[in-house]
Amino acid sequence: MVASASMKLFLGRLLLGFLAWLPLRAHRFLAHAVEPAVRRLGRRKQAIAQSNVQVAFPELDAPARAALARSNRRQLVQTVTECGPLWRRDASWIQARIESVEGESYLHNAHASGRGVLMLGGHLGNWELAILFGSLRMPFDFLYKPPGAERLDRLLTDRRSRFGARMVPTGGAAMRLVLRALRGGGAVGLLFDQLPKGGDYVLAPFFGQEVATMTLPHRLIQATGCAVVMGHCFRARSGVGWKVRFVTVPGADDPDPVMAAAAMNRALEAEIRLAPAQYLWHYRRFERLGS
Repeated sequence: MVASASMKLFLGRLLLGFLAWLPLRAHRFLAHAVEPAVRRLGRRKQAIAQSNVQVAFPELDAPARAALARSNRRQLVQTVTECGPLWRRDASWIQARIESVEGESYLHNAHASGRGVLMLGGHLGNWELAILFGSLRMPFDFLYKPPGAERLDRLLTDRRSRFGARMVPTGGAAMRLVLRALRGGGAVGLLFDQLPKGGDYVLAPFFGQEVATMTLPHRLIQATGCAVVMGHCFRARSGVGWKVRFVTVPGADDPDPVMAAAAMNRALEAEIRLAPAQYLWHYRRFERLGS
């Protein structure tokens, strides 16, 4: 089993190395070619995604939902294949393919004032690029859930931190590290739309449903008084670059954790509606924990 895992990692590295030198337009064509296989081989995940889309967009008829699901599969393939160039090409290659940056002043003004900055995001657009782009702009700590395999964790950490980001695995000393960073005027990134474990969540509205929403961002905000910005890197319609967008999150600093969670979900929902095909619909976001 160890040899098998090592071989998979080796083959994965080879594949990413090959993908690194393909033009981005080729990634788009590859996604179209691979999408039917993804649909056939990932039936369970696709069923979850289709159910979530139906809950989130009840106004869509069956053909429209099918078209969205098909586009979503293609976007997911691109998110995976784009790891090749994002993890292998230099900073100038990445920056040359950023077509636009909107709302960056929200990030820099908060940082310049000496306040810590909590940059929230969801699994929307290309979140691997969000880590790299953020760390090219300023020193960043990014909280992440480490995978079970130690070698894979080392690979992910090495690639994600190559422009100076510090990757902080959740659990253990993570809370102390990020609190110290925010109190010292640093920047911390966090994807908050993952299904929370244990009791660290509240129920808050998301696409008209009460969903389990982690309370970690609320605790960090209340403990440090940091500024809150939401940021995502959307895949551009051209297929050869990305558009970066930062927005404020009104109400994220509400002392009531439910109100704060609702504000964060509301901001994320608004961003998802800009490009619903680019969201990771495979999480069981609309299921009650324990059901």
